[in-house]
Amino acid sequence: QYYAIKKSMKRINGLDQGRRKGGVIWHTQGSGKSLTMVMLAQAIAMDSSIKNPKIVLVTDRTDLDRQITGTFRKCGNFVENATTGKRLVELLESKSDAIITTIVNKFISAVKKIKKPLESHDIFVLVDEGHRTQNGTFNIQMQKTLPNACFIALTGTPLFKKDKNTAAKFGGIIDSYTVDQAVKDKAVVPLLYEGRLAN
Repeated sequence: QYYAIKKSMKRINGLDQGRRKGGVIWHTQGSGKSLTMVMLAQAIAMDSSIKNPKIVLVTDRTDLDRQITGTFRKCGNFVENATTGKRLVELLESKSDAIITTIVNKFISAVKKIKKPLESHDIFVLVDEGHRTQNGTFNIQMQKTLPNACFIALTGTPLFKKDKNTAAKFGGIIDSYTVDQAVKDKAVVPLLYEGRLAN
């Protein structure tokens, strides 16, 4: 978590053609991605060189959305939970800084509702399991609506060949913590697969 956040902050500080560079944090399941998302959002919010950050944490399940919102509140941070696309549009279009949690379908509907592109390079979208949400028309629509936003995906799913394309879309790998490393650290137990034939 420490190294992922340090590497992410180094990457996002500084603009390249009007936008900050994003990427993928690939940390094996069980290594605390939700807390990494919360701590990364805190680090962005506290960075004095980023004047008015708007941070959106996007998950693909309502229970995870509630968990991340709850984790933020336990850490003493004010967080807006956008439970509708309309509310998310209001929060994205407002001039104030904000930390917002939402689920991906609300994020997709909000992106479609925004008529005028939001060109700030201080919009940060932290996406959980990004490879599941970055395909086709959604990706194109998002790039049009948030042309200068910084996208960082966090995933615990091993990146196979087809997923490398997702990593490239986000800006490459920021940090990886593999199953092998986690097992060596005794952070997770090894996964053992047994071939079985069904009767």
